[in-house]
Amino acid sequence: MQFDTSYFDAGIDRVGTNSEKWDDAAICPKGHIPLWVADMDFACAPAITQALAERAQHASYGYTFMGPEDIDAVRGFWQRRHGVTLAAEDVGLLPSVVTGLRVCVDTLTKPGDGVIIQSPVYGPFFASVRDQGRMVMDSPLLRDDNGHYTMDLAHVEEFLQAGARLMILCNPHNPVGRCWTRDELEALSALLTRYGCALVSDEIHADFVYKPHRFTSMLALDNPPMPLVVLAAASKTFNVAGLQQSSLLCRDPELMKRISASLARNGVAAGNIFALAATRAAYTACDDWLDGLVAYLDGSREVLRDALARLLPKARLTPIEATYLGWVDMRAYGMTNEVLYQHCMEAGVVPTNGTFFGQESGEGFLRINFGCPRSQLLAGLEQPDEGRITGLQ
Repeated sequence: MQFDTSYFDAGIDRVGTNSEKWDDAAICPKGHIPLWVADMDFACAPAITQALAERAQHASYGYTFMGPEDIDAVRGFWQRRHGVTLAAEDVGLLPSVVTGLRVCVDTLTKPGDGVIIQSPVYGPFFASVRDQGRMVMDSPLLRDDNGHYTMDLAHVEEFLQAGARLMILCNPHNPVGRCWTRDELEALSALLTRYGCALVSDEIHADFVYKPHRFTSMLALDNPPMPLVVLAAASKTFNVAGLQQSSLLCRDPELMKRISASLARNGVAAGNIFALAATRAAYTACDDWLDGLVAYLDGSREVLRDALARLLPKARLTPIEATYLGWVDMRAYGMTNEVLYQHCMEAGVVPTNGTFFGQESGEGFLRINFGCPRSQLLAGLEQPDEGRITGLQ
């Protein structure tokens, strides 16, 4: 099968499947075009569908466990795609990356400790800290006149001097689309090491990086900070989030034991029969599908850029180095996020409100998911054109 433009242009009809993206009427009313939550509107790779069908044909769905073939699938994928070498004992399973964020905060810090994050950033970063009784230390990313974001390491160091015990990194960064360079990550690593601060790196978007940029895992550094946990999943890459499985990668056996104990205390288990089958297939038999997908999304980010320039000329799209998410600066239109979002909803399109990623750093921004057929993307973008946004229509 050819995983080319025509394959991904075809998309898939998800209405009526209890899809959170399409069928949750409180967020996406019927007839609206969803460009919000980060899952994609493409058919899964055939190898995944086949693996699930074959497992379903065996009519016993009792208790199961993660076998060596599951661990080897994760290890092989990370070695092949990202040059990261992992031992079998370095790999654990979780229901989701968000579960990983929470258990790592619980394991690596104590109530009242400070945890550094860099807004604008994926909303559950905030909740994973606050809900555990820890203190959010927000070091907002710096944004230049071209919309390019960088880390404010001087500000990060101020929090380290104030006693921060943990930092959570988004690598690549959601929503600003940065693929952090090796030099940037090494500078951050040296800083955290100097102060003995642990790091959790959310690398769920590792597989969506566009040339000439190149993904670097924190695990690939010569001297990564310790303790270090990397969280990853097939869920974003292969669009299997509903199966609820992710990976925890850690080379510290003592820390792995502590994390496992924390999961056990809270009754958290992973290893759903179908999730295991799908992830094995994804990580061993779907590279050609993934290569075709990334090529398609590479073209779609250009479609997004050109359409925004035509339809909303005052909007500024942040340069997209990674992810399938566009971070759009709408501040030139002089409206609050509440008003902007309402205009979009009235026009029949659903983006993500920028304040989900930080009340201050997200004000005036919208996030657009372009992980969908280009016809759907263009239809959504053409709904709230400049006339509608400014109230001239």
